[in-house]
Amino acid sequence: MQVLTGWLAIQLLFTIWNLSRMPKLGKSLSSQSTYYQPSADSHDQAVADHISGKDQRSKPILSIMIPARNEEINIRQCLESVLNCRTDSIDIEVLVMNDHSEDRTVAEIQQVIQQDDRVRLFHSDPLPEGWMGKSYACHQLAQHAQGNWWLFIDADVRLEVEGLEAAMVTACSQGKGLISGFPRMETGTWLEKILVPMMSFVIAYHLPIMMVRRSRSPFFVAVTGAWLMIHPDSYARSGGHEGISTQIVEDMELARAVKRIGDPVTLANVQHYTSARMYRNAGQVWEGYKKNIFVGAGRSPLLAIGISIYYALLFILPVITLIYSLCTLDTMLIGWSLLSILIGMITKSIIDVYHGKPIWMGIYMPVSAACLIGIMMDSWRAGANGTGYNWKGRNYG
Repeated sequence: MQVLTGWLAIQLLFTIWNLSRMPKLGKSLSSQSTYYQPSADSHDQAVADHISGKDQRSKPILSIMIPARNEEINIRQCLESVLNCRTDSIDIEVLVMNDHSEDRTVAEIQQVIQQDDRVRLFHSDPLPEGWMGKSYACHQLAQHAQGNWWLFIDADVRLEVEGLEAAMVTACSQGKGLISGFPRMETGTWLEKILVPMMSFVIAYHLPIMMVRRSRSPFFVAVTGAWLMIHPDSYARSGGHEGISTQIVEDMELARAVKRIGDPVTLANVQHYTSARMYRNAGQVWEGYKKNIFVGAGRSPLLAIGISIYYALLFILPVITLIYSLCTLDTMLIGWSLLSILIGMITKSIIDVYHGKPIWMGIYMPVSAACLIGIMMDSWRAGANGTGYNWKGRNYG
């Protein structure tokens, strides 16, 4: 247990350092300047100069593109949050692709269009054989976009008032390539609280965040299609969604494609400007993670097993040894087991707080690890036996 505890302590230190390396949205990546914090007096001219180097008569255009399939409970609030953003220094166009929705998604969009003509609604063509639904919706949206930068967001994303201008500061300072970040995840049901924060945990705990931007290797990638910004030229040269039409985890594959052409990819902290509730119940959480987790591990059984064993050793074994030591009254083992559990919980709490979650959610660490292992095994099983993955009425192999 001493060795395990020591390794957990090392991982804790790495996590603290790793999170400090993540750039924040609104910060100029080229100059490493202070974060974009507009003041009431200097907002208009300062931001316009920073973004375009010109006066306000020549504003850059940001295309916000939203694929929507059966999103009647989300799409209106999403669009309203976009339209309520400040746009003193930029122009925006909002493009929505109705991906064969079977609910009131279109009606909700049309009600917004009646109030603001910056929103344009498109209807998806029939899904071609071999294409993933979201990729095809995004591919069609890209054919209509006119902006200097493009921002793909999911319908469950909500933007804060300064979100679009902050995004353009960071994007224009990078010049080209791709920028992505995980929105602040809102959770309601018990499985949401246990599992959803693990998406950010895995990245902060394992991936050297600075290497996402500094390395050209496609191995160092972490992005999310929920909030993904890309330069049109980088999109075209990388092949866009057409080049990854068969991939289930399309956001990661698009980022890898951008890296392969030599353009930068940045994982940024967008917590202050975006939020999202990805899932609404335990079933959606399980199916959503199940669809992505084994594919995200490269469909490698060895990697899936390795990750499962690693998490079992770090976060579940100490609980088992604590129970054993309490039964045998082994005071030394009790102490080391408690310390290991505590370090794991503290590490998760630090990551949770960084991503806008309550500090007390760190106590879920052993349960979260167990659930993550369970989903990994279920995802592996579904991929191996050919049953595939179901999401929003579609089956993916």
